[in-house]
Formats: sequence, structure tokens, C-alpha cells
Amino acid sequence: MRPAALLVTIVAVSWISPAQADTVTIAKSVPFAADSGASDNVKEECEMQTRLPEYIRKEGKRKVDVELAEGPLDDVAGKVLHLEITNVFAPGGGAYSGSKSVIVAGELKEDGAVIGSMTVRRHSLIGMMPGTCSIMKRIVKKLGEDIATWLAAPTMDAELGDLEDDEDDEDESEEAQEG
Repeated sequence: MRPAALLVTIVAVSWISPAQADTVTIAKSVPFAADSGASDNVKEECEMQTRLPEYIRKEGKRKVDVELAEGPLDDVAGKVLHLEITNVFAPGGGAYSGSKSVIVAGELKEDGAVIGSMTVRRHSLIGMMPGTCSIMKRIVKKLGEDIATWLAAPTMDAELGDLEDDEDDEDESEEAQEG
């Protein structure tokens, strides 16, 4: 190999972070838990289950390589993120019916062994979005950002998104009671 080509190869490889060297596989469609509370309208019209993996892939481009796969992920080798939409609060009526929220739980496995787990919640503030699905789209985008960031440095039992804020509020409340 010529010295110039070797140098280019070394520089190119050194720009790839360790997180990007590993690919994480996610299902193209995230299932709703049976008791998620999502209405049939939200499930059918808001496309949350397919938007979420796309947002994770898009938001993770600089952090981690995400591959979307069809079907069950049980036989996929390497790192696999299993996700489930566990709670949806989305009454119809857009902003007129109040805030909306979504909770997603995930487990990151590497060759079958659990190496990370997280729960993430995002909610909307009452705003001027025209409809429930528009609000849900914004929430799911934020969830995708949170999950992509966590994938770059996964931990066990992580609480992300609005759950992080709740944890900080609880710490402050405990300090006020002690003081």
C-alpha cells in the first residue's frame, strides 16, 4: 500500500468513534404494550411505531450506527435494542384536550446478554399544534433523540427524557425536607 493511501486509511478509521464501530439493530416497527392505553385512532393514524425507529436512526447518525430490521429480532447477532411503547396518554382533540405523553421501555442486548436498559417519557406542553398526531409526532421525535443519545453510552435502568427531570425534582424535594 502506498504511504499516502495508508495515511488516509488511518485518518478515516481514527474518525470513527467506538460507538459508531458497533451497529445497533432495531425493529422497523415498535410494538405497543397490550395495556399501553393507546387508542385505535392513535395507533392507526399517528404512525408512532414506525416513526420512533426512524427518528432514533436519524438522530443517532453521529453517535451510533443504527440499522432497522423487519420481523422478530430474536436471532439477530450483535447489539439489538428491543423497544416497546408502554404508555400513551393522547386524548383526541389536539391541544384543546390537554397535554399528551408517551413512555417507551427498552432493553439493549449484545449476543443475547442484556447490557443496558432504559425507560423514557416525554410529554407535550399545551401548545398551538393543530391535532393529536402532530403533537405525538413531536413527542416521538424527542423520544428518538433521547434514545439515540443513550445508545452512545448505554447504562442499566436509565430514566430518560422527562423522567430525568422528575428524578432531579425528587432530589431537590428530599434536600428541602432534610434541610
